[in-house]
Amino acid sequence: MLPIGRTAWTALVVAVLGCQTAAPAPPAAAPAAVAPTAVPSVAVPQAAAKSSTASLPPPLSPPQTVRVGLLSSISDSGVYIGYERGYYRDLGLDLQLETIADPNSMSTLLSTNQLDVAGFGVNANPFLAAARGIAVKLVADKGSQRPGFGFATPLARQDLYDSGQLRTFADLRGRTLAMLAPCNSHDPLLQRALDRGGLTRDDVEITFMSFPDMNAALANRGVDFAWQIEPLTTLGAERGVGVKFIDGAELYPNQQLAALFYSPDFAQHAEAAQRFMLAYVRALRDYNDAFAKGIGRAEIAQILARYTTVKDVALYDKLIPAGLDPDGRLNVQGIRDDLALYVQEGCVSGQVAEVDRVVDESFVQYAVSVLGPYER
Repeated sequence: MLPIGRTAWTALVVAVLGCQTAAPAPPAAAPAAVAPTAVPSVAVPQAAAKSSTASLPPPLSPPQTVRVGLLSSISDSGVYIGYERGYYRDLGLDLQLETIADPNSMSTLLSTNQLDVAGFGVNANPFLAAARGIAVKLVADKGSQRPGFGFATPLARQDLYDSGQLRTFADLRGRTLAMLAPCNSHDPLLQRALDRGGLTRDDVEITFMSFPDMNAALANRGVDFAWQIEPLTTLGAERGVGVKFIDGAELYPNQQLAALFYSPDFAQHAEAAQRFMLAYVRALRDYNDAFAKGIGRAEIAQILARYTTVKDVALYDKLIPAGLDPDGRLNVQGIRDDLALYVQEGCVSGQVAEVDRVVDESFVQYAVSVLGPYER
C-alpha cells in the first residue's frame, strides 16, 4: 500500500475546497508580494442556457470589469460555469478571473477593494473587518454540506476500523487526529464529533498537517483519524488508506464551509452586484442539474476539469462534490454557531461584528425573484 505523496497533491488540495484556512488574522494592508495569476479565457462553444432569460435585465453598457479572486476549486463552480457559458458577459460584466493560492491574502485584497468578488472559507476575518468599519459582505453559498454533498468527510485508519477498535466517536479517546490547522472550518465538525462521543479536546491528541500528508500519515500509522476533504477522501478509501467514517453532511448538515463575498465598493454598485448574482445563481442551477439530477453532468465535468485543479474527469463520478445551494442561499444560523465556537475556542481576539452586519442576503433574494425558485 503506497502513501499518497505531498508533491503530487498539494496544488490539487489547496483548491478543492477553497475554504480551509489557518487561524484568521485581522485584515491589513494588501501585501505587496501577492501576485494573482490571471485565468486565461478558453475559446470553446457556449452551451445552451438552462435557465429562462426572458426576465433578465439588459446588459450594462459599457460593460463593467469585475475582478474575481478564486482558488480553482470545485466549489468555485458558480463562477466557472457562468463564465464558460457567457452568463456574466450577457449581463454586461467583463470578469477578470484571478487564481490566488492563499485565502487569507484573498480576504485582504477583497477588504481593500483590490478584488470585487472572492470566494473563500467562512471564518472570523470578515467579522473582524466589519468591527473595524470595513464593510465586506458575505452574499451567497460557495460550499456547504447539503444532504448528498458531504464533501468534508473524515477518514478512519483502515486497520483500526477493520479490527473494530475505531467504530464510534467515543473510540477517538486517546487517538491522534490530523487537522489542517487550528481554527479552520473543520473545527465545528471536530466539536460535533467530540460531543457525540462524550469527549473533550483534552481526550484526543490533535496534530496539524497538510491534506496530502494526512493520507500518507494514515498509511504509515502516524495518525489514527484525519479530517480530510475530497477528492483525497475518495482516493484514500480507494487505496485502502482509510475508511470514510461518517458523511460530513450527516455530522453537520448544511454547514457553511465557504461563501461568496463582495468587496465594500462592489456591494454598493447595485446594478453590477445584482447582475453578478443573477449569473452566479444560473450557474449554480446548472451545477445542481448536473450533480443532483444527472442533467448535463459530462459537460459540467469537462468545464470544471478545464478550470479547477481536479483535471481527471473520471474523478467527478467518484468524489462527493461540494454542496452549492441552487438558489445561492446561506445557512445563516450555522454561520452564527460557528463564529461563536471560534470565539469560545480563543481563535479570535478583539471585537467581532454581529453576523447580520456582514451577511447580506438581498442579492440572492433578488436573483431568485427574477429567476424563480429552483425546481428541486
